[in-house]
Amino acid sequence: MVSADLPPAAPQVLIFTDAAAGKVGELIREEANPNLKLRVFVSGGGCSGFQYGFTFDEKMEDGDFCVEKQGVQLLVDPMSAQYLMARKSITKRICRAPNS
Repeated sequence: MVSADLPPAAPQVLIFTDAAAGKVGELIREEANPNLKLRVFVSGGGCSGFQYGFTFDEKMEDGDFCVEKQGVQLLVDPMSAQYLMARKSITKRICRAPNS
């Protein structure tokens, strides 16, 4: 039985690794906001091609796909999900915060 309150699962080709979930969980704890979720998105499409981005978001939008691992939620909007199908995984190395 599927609840109407739950978002659809992300397409099977989008893999949220244990390492990435662990790192994102650390970053969320540093922000001291347990409501944060990792949003992955695709934007652009001009001369330089598509750009892939990550941001923290407190809100799940209608139609978002969701993958949950280790208590961390990864969100993808339906349009971005189409472009992410070609990506193999969201890995720890691309989830690292830049040194500031």
